[in-house]
Amino acid sequence: MKIFHIVSNKEWGGGEQYVYDLSQRQMADGIDVTIFCKPVEAIMQKYQAAGMKVIPLALGGALDVRSAWKMAKVIDNHSNIHAHNFKDAFTACYARCIARKKKVRVVMCRHLTRKGKNTLLYRWLYRHLDRLIFDSELSKSAFLSTQPTIDEKKLGIVHTSIVVTEIGDRSQESVVRSKYKIPEDCVIGMFHGRLDPEKGLDTLLEAVAQIKERNFRLVLVGRGSEEYTAHLKQVVQEKGIAEKVVFAGFVHPVLPYVASADFGILASTVQEGCPLSPQEYMSQGRPVVVTNNGGQREYVVQEQNGLLVPPGDAKALAEAMARLVDDAALRQCLGQQAKADFDDHLNYDHYYEQIKKIYEE
Repeated sequence: MKIFHIVSNKEWGGGEQYVYDLSQRQMADGIDVTIFCKPVEAIMQKYQAAGMKVIPLALGGALDVRSAWKMAKVIDNHSNIHAHNFKDAFTACYARCIARKKKVRVVMCRHLTRKGKNTLLYRWLYRHLDRLIFDSELSKSAFLSTQPTIDEKKLGIVHTSIVVTEIGDRSQESVVRSKYKIPEDCVIGMFHGRLDPEKGLDTLLEAVAQIKERNFRLVLVGRGSEEYTAHLKQVVQEKGIAEKVVFAGFVHPVLPYVASADFGILASTVQEGCPLSPQEYMSQGRPVVVTNNGGQREYVVQEQNGLLVPPGDAKALAEAMARLVDDAALRQCLGQQAKADFDDHLNYDHYYEQIKKIYEE
């Protein structure tokens, strides 16, 4: 079997890492993997360093026939082309038509919660896709809300997962405490990800202000625009919670930091299809407090492996955080179940087997 992944972003991000992890697993499984990507040196080198074949293409979307012609020269009837957005799916379907290789399968994974388009061009694409896989029930429902003309037998759902690497010496779990001089009896709540308004960070800081008398620290791991980061730091000063909040900046690898936390937080105000940060806490046996408006509600279960709160509700978020700060037994109970759930049906092996079956159909 041959797998051709299409990566068309100009910068390395979550989508590129998703393809990197999946490709590494496929190569370990004896599958021939090739990456089509834009001629961006940093991206090409990352994939090549992992032993992947890379073919640079312009990948200009639905009107870029030249890339499709070049792709058609490479694919054969033993190929699966895996696109990760609709514009690249057009290129894949054009290439199959140009190559006249009907046995080539085109699979697309949809990682966004957006409505489906139903123009003439998109109806053509839907007819030519073999499978359209969503990362959550939420993403599938959003797509179908506009009643796009597509055979629903082609649709599927596979929750995205994370590759959990070994932390090594478990003493690294104290890395945050030692670096920021946080006492052992002080509870650590953590957010990691992009510092962006849609992540609900203003609501999170308001929640911290409401429970600032408790013995805890909030650690913010990640980076954002200079303007928004400055805004967050100003809010921290205005609310008198500077001693409660740590700005850790960008961290790689992030898993030792995650393992240092007592619980994780995702306060997103937008609907995310299958956010992965809660899974990272769960993989380390940490409970999570998450908003109930995204795909995370499909694997975070209230009072079982975490706590769910309405988006933008600082009072509810503060109350949930306070419960975990005050109750070590609750943290342990929820964390144990979080780890069990991750190991049972959220881990990368489970994800990969589902994706593999789609290729082999």
